[in-house]
Amino acid sequence: MRPDRTDSDLAKVIPLFGRRGSRNTWDFADVVEPPVQSPVVQVSPHDVELAPPDAEEELSALTASKPIAQLRSLLGWLDRSRPITGRGVPRPGSVSELAKAVGVELDPRALRSRSILEVPGLMTLWDAAKAAGLIELTSTTAVPGPHAHEFAHALPSGLASHRTALSHIIRRHFFTEDPLRPSPAVDVVAGQIVLAAMTDTPRTRLPAVGPAAAGDLYEHIEALILRGMLDQFIADGWLVCDDKYIVPQPFRPAVLDAMKSLPYYQTGDANR
Repeated sequence: MRPDRTDSDLAKVIPLFGRRGSRNTWDFADVVEPPVQSPVVQVSPHDVELAPPDAEEELSALTASKPIAQLRSLLGWLDRSRPITGRGVPRPGSVSELAKAVGVELDPRALRSRSILEVPGLMTLWDAAKAAGLIELTSTTAVPGPHAHEFAHALPSGLASHRTALSHIIRRHFFTEDPLRPSPAVDVVAGQIVLAAMTDTPRTRLPAVGPAAAGDLYEHIEALILRGMLDQFIADGWLVCDDKYIVPQPFRPAVLDAMKSLPYYQTGDANR
């Protein structure tokens, strides 16, 4: 995404979160009810001052998160080895079995898929396992990688692989090639909320998405996707929200690593 398109993309997203009045304004707080802090205020990864967490606390938090639990289940499913295709994924027909093992719910379309290449949730976990050294691929099989044992048993020596795995999974939520994603604006705003969640000025919880007004269909869809992304982050366990969105300290190294790697912040740093 070109940095000079950022402002116009952001202006389109907002919303529909219980809004009233015109959307042709940057003052988000004036067009929603109840008032909400604007997630458009630009935050860069460089604005996040990271205080290294206690290693034991970080490992405990990472281990308790949903994605890490799913990867541990993936290792259990892998066992000693699994046959793979020439594209480096489990053989056709493994989709339902793997999904059940790792707790990924398949929609009707995914249930008809013969390859995990067609199921983003499974591919994200598979790629994260490779990135973290949990699995290795030969020409015909997938086998446990060099960090599989320490990861499976949550050993202190496995902290780096836990962090790498979660960071990879978080990164894959942003700037996807999903054809159902209307524009990059949703990813930009979600990223701003996540970054602010690691600063002293976190964003207030977004209210429920209001009904779509005439001509606002795409903006309404974007608002729903944005809220869905944040809810997924909360369900995964690395973002919490009572009144404000907060990334707990033990998760911040992994989350910040993910945010620093996004193309948006590498090519313009939030339009700075």
